[in-house]
Amino acid sequence: MEEAVASRTKPERILCVAQSFPRIEALEAAIRESGYSLLLAFTADHAVAACVNSEFAAVVLDAELVRGEGEALAEALKLIRAKLPVLLIDHRKDPARKDVLPKGVDAVVVDRSPAAVIAELKALLANHQIARTG
Repeated sequence: MEEAVASRTKPERILCVAQSFPRIEALEAAIRESGYSLLLAFTADHAVAACVNSEFAAVVLDAELVRGEGEALAEALKLIRAKLPVLLIDHRKDPARKDVLPKGVDAVVVDRSPAAVIAELKALLANHQIARTG
């Protein structure tokens, strides 16, 4: 019984994929402050290995920091865990085209501010939860 309670109160794990730590420090802090646990991956290979070996509530993928591999990486992660929600941070994407998502991506945020990313992450997780239980 205690194990079931502990698993419900355990923070959701988020995989954050970026090329460089200094550029995502503020986002890392915001994710942790929002009550999520976090694993950082700095290469596509590390992200794939993490998904093979661990469960995550979602992936936050910085398209720029992954040097253009973002969309291919999203597809690869979906091959490993088909229902894993993937949020792509892509400030270059035209906000008017937000409805057209790259393959493997469930949501795109065009504002790199930690607050905008956290808001989109929470919405994505809420929608994913509704889809799983609804």
